[in-house]
This record gives sequence, C-alpha cells and structure tokens, in this order.
Amino acid sequence: MKTPSHEEMIYDEYHKRLYYTALRILNNQFEAEEVMHDTLLKYFQKKETLSSVKEKSAWMTRVCVNLSIDKLRKRESELFRLMNQEVETKTEALPESQTDEEYSYKGVTAEMVKRALNKLANGYRLILSLNLFEGYDYEEIAQITNLQEVTVRSQYIRGKARLVMELEKMRFGEKLNK
Repeated sequence: MKTPSHEEMIYDEYHKRLYYTALRILNNQFEAEEVMHDTLLKYFQKKETLSSVKEKSAWMTRVCVNLSIDKLRKRESELFRLMNQEVETKTEALPESQTDEEYSYKGVTAEMVKRALNKLANGYRLILSLNLFEGYDYEEIAQITNLQEVTVRSQYIRGKARLVMELEKMRFGEKLNK
C-alpha cells in the first residue's frame, strides 16, 4: 500500500472547506472548484512552509477568499457576464438532486436561506458567509477582506437585516400562496 504524499494529505484535509468557502461567495460550483484548486496550487508552490496548522489554515482561507473576490470582480464586467449567461442557461436545465430532507425552523427552510442569501449584494453575502458559516470574527474578516473592522461590523448588521427581510418576504409570500 502506497503512503499518501504531503500534497495528497493537504488536499484531503482542506479541499472541502476551501470549496464550500468559495461556493458560498461565488454561488457557482465550477468557479468554486477552480478557486479551491488555485488556492491549493498556490500553497504547494509556496517556497517556505507555514509552521502551525492554524497558520496554514488561515493562509489558505485568506487566499481562497481573495481569489473568490477577484472572481466576483471579473464577473461584474459585461463581457464576462455575457459569456456566463450561455453556460448558466445550460446548467439550469439539469435537475437538482433532492438527497437532503427539507428541514424547517419557524417556517424557514435551508433552501429559503440559500435563496435569500443569494439575493444579497456580494459584500453582504461575503461578510455573512465568513461569519455565520466559517465562524470568523469581525477582526479576522477585516484582515481577510482588507476592510476596516468597523466596516465589517456595519456590513454584517446591514446584511443580516436584509437577509431577515428577504426571509420574511419569502415566508409571507408562501403563506399567501397557500
């Protein structure tokens, strides 16, 4: 039996977390996978190795978030958006798998949260994802995004309020449809 290489062990340990971090920011599976691979490649090409596991994890997350933000900025350009429209219409035709049972808390389902989060502006979605899903505090998010901590806090508060508004609209709309 072959012993896994250092690269294989790093990949196994970090690829899922990096993928889901990028997916929550980009909301595109292909781009998230690309960012995850790019992050790991940058880590493997890095000359000096990071000493602690925490340092390694923070470095990879920061690189993943920055690459995801770069992807978002590129997506904003008109040419990139036009090229993406064709790909998106083809992938929308594919059926989504319904493997997870639909859970609800006070009338709010995971799918509703996902749809509401996707309606938010990129900045709000990024801050909320890093805090709520990744568990970073305001100071860490400020370092990752190169924003002031006070800006991160206010974007979190505004983003959370808009998320709640979107969820209320969805809940209210579902009650009207019943």
